[in-house]
This record gives sequence, structure tokens and C-alpha cells, in this order.
Amino acid sequence: MARRGLATKRTYGAAAAAVLGMLASAAMTVVLVGAVIIPSSGTDPDPVVAGGEPEELDGTSTPAAEEETTSADEPTVTREEETTTAPAPDPEPTEEPTHDPSPAPTVAPDLSTYEELDERTLAQIVKAPDDHIARQVIVYGRITQLDAATGKCVVRVSISHAPQDDWYDYEHNTMGFAGDGESDCPVLDPFVADDEVKLWVTLGGSLSYDTQIGGSTTVPAYLVDDAELL
Repeated sequence: MARRGLATKRTYGAAAAAVLGMLASAAMTVVLVGAVIIPSSGTDPDPVVAGGEPEELDGTSTPAAEEETTSADEPTVTREEETTTAPAPDPEPTEEPTHDPSPAPTVAPDLSTYEELDERTLAQIVKAPDDHIARQVIVYGRITQLDAATGKCVVRVSISHAPQDDWYDYEHNTMGFAGDGESDCPVLDPFVADDEVKLWVTLGGSLSYDTQIGGSTTVPAYLVDDAELL
């Protein structure tokens, strides 16, 4: 009986030790499995992704990978800054002067080029005035009319080829014009009727006019370029 009891105690002790060993083995397995399953802390390094392959986590790409893909696919376009130059304003129109422009200065004729006449040449001019238009000559005469009827710029002169002793020796009746033919003729301002004058004239052809006694007459006409009292 004593041996049976001892054997029984040994059997129970071996069984208890076997149970404890199984429990310890199970606990160690749980610890190892938990170490594998539980995620690592934030201090662990991120997994390394091979170059050229997009980094994915649970099938979703990260924003950084999307940015790199977009920048790699789309070409980079550099636009030069356009410089816009504002158009220059149109110049303001120049106002026209309100006053009349000053008249151009009159060039004095070269009196040395005017032709002295003899009696026969003057007779030919009187006979056919239109054949001698624009000819510049010197004549001598007596003013027969320079009044309100003719106007201050139109003068009737009896002329000759040279100065005469008597007024009636100036045998050719002529008509002269000066200045603008109406009011501005300074070359005739100093003279009056019956003055004897020396005239530098440019021949202008013939002129017909009505006489005071009725009828008409045709005479040589000319432009008085200069005049001198004899």
C-alpha cells in the first residue's frame, strides 16, 4: 500500500509537469505570434520601394507618387513674358493760324535789263502790241489821267521813245497798271496828272476801252514796274 501511494504521487507529479510544459509552450507561441501580428511603432523606418515602381499601400498610391507621375507625364512649357507696349498717343493737331500769312516779299526788278527804244521800234510796238507781250522796255511820257475815274492803280500816259520838250510831242496814247490794279500800288502813289515821268514797263498787249466822247479805242497796255519823275 505504501508503494502504491508513492507511485500514484509520482504519476500525478509527472502529469502536472507535463501540463505546465504545455502551458509554457502555448504562452511562448502567443508571444511570438503577437510580435508578428501587432504593427510596428511610429519609430520604425518606412518600407523601401524599388525605384521606378509606384509606392502603394493597401492598393492606394500616395500623393507624392501622383505628383511625380503627373510631372513626368506632362511636358514642361515655359512661356516668355509678353511685353506689351502701349501705343503712343496720336499727336495733337496743330492749330491753323487765325491771322492771314504775311505776303511774300516782292523781288525788285533788275532795271538795268530793260530796253531803251528808238522812235521806229516804239512805233512798231504801238502798231501791234500783242506781238511784244512780256517785253521789258523804257518809255517816257506825260500822265494824262490818274484820278477817281481810272482809280489810283490805273494810269493813262502819252508816251514817246525819249523825253520831249513839249507835252503834245508825246504822241502815243497808252494805259498802264500797277500793284494789284485796284488799291495797293505804291509805285504810282507819288504821281498826279500832268507829271512827266520815266517808266520801266513790261508790255502786256492791247487794251480796248470806252472814251468819254463815246465810242472806243484800243491802245498798248503794260505793267508799270518802276517810275521816276522827270
